[in-house]
Amino acid sequence: MIRPVVTGFGLTAAAAGGGGVWERLLAAEPAAGAFAPGDEGEALPGIGFGDEFRPHPGIPRNVVHFLDRGSLLALDAALRALDAAGLGAGAGDARRFGVAEGLPMRAPGQPGIFAPYGQLIARVLGVRGPVAAVAGGEASGLAAVVQAARLVARGEADIVIAGAAQALQRPLLEHLRGMSAARALPFDREHAGMVPAEGAAFLVIESEAHARGRGAAIAARIAGAAEVFDPAAEPTALPGANEAGRLMQAVLADAGYLQNQVDLFVSCADGRPEADAADGFGALRTFGRHAYFADVTAPAGTLGQLLAAGGPAAAALALEAMARGEVWPVAGLSTPIEGLELAFVKAAKQAKVDCALVTALGTGGAAAGILLVRDGN
Repeated sequence: MIRPVVTGFGLTAAAAGGGGVWERLLAAEPAAGAFAPGDEGEALPGIGFGDEFRPHPGIPRNVVHFLDRGSLLALDAALRALDAAGLGAGAGDARRFGVAEGLPMRAPGQPGIFAPYGQLIARVLGVRGPVAAVAGGEASGLAAVVQAARLVARGEADIVIAGAAQALQRPLLEHLRGMSAARALPFDREHAGMVPAEGAAFLVIESEAHARGRGAAIAARIAGAAEVFDPAAEPTALPGANEAGRLMQAVLADAGYLQNQVDLFVSCADGRPEADAADGFGALRTFGRHAYFADVTAPAGTLGQLLAAGGPAAAALALEAMARGEVWPVAGLSTPIEGLELAFVKAAKQAKVDCALVTALGTGGAAAGILLVRDGN
């Protein structure tokens, strides 16, 4: 059996400003902001990159000026992931190297991107293996990670870099305005909407044999992965709690793990009442009497809703928590939703994380999840 493992990740988030993402999470400052793409027109709820953004030094300056923001974010995070994995352009057999990308969200009627960001990454790296693009709204990036793990498990690639990038354009912010709020308060009774945010996250996924063969440090193995779809969800709605719970159960079943073996649940709750209820009560139904075994947190409370990039970003942060032995709190959480009795992280704390569940629910009904397990467990 070929086991997929993660050997590196790259993450960049506008909400971190000029500081570090982890430090921002530990500070637990609720995501808030207004953004005017191109510095033109009315500022709408959202967090975007400003002049402080410095892309990966491996991207030539003369190239930076020709890339749109989404392409630049994608390439930046992908190169950071490869650096963390100890890889670079031309590493390994290009025919056994793949890319899986979650397509960024767009507003209805908004022109699509000229070429998927994954193809740009593949060209820069000289990739000649499978290059896939996955749709699914906010779940697309994590769905790409699921697809990458399957490509490796089936023996179709030795290395796949997977994730997504999300830039905010005015049509998209206008479309999201009705579900956005000034502050993100995941799981809180005062939640009123999400705060859209720019960012990108990519993971390097390899076969365990390939990683060990080159002496790479293994961050975790992807023990389980699953995707489900909620046909009852309207095109602008998220999957419900039943489908969220079914997703979690499918991930655990794929890994052969029990609910009480999960140490950390990184939720996609983002302050939208339907998102918080679906992922929260889905988890409550999945964990049942074991609901207090797993710490529960949500990065969107601090970083905003990274949309397509939210899932791989959550996975990257779960890996960081695993490595640091530390978990971050749910920012802005004061009084949880009535009846939602989960072990929410209220303050940053030391914790041994050997097993982490990560989920993503997408507008339109798509959902994806993975189970990350520390190497050796």
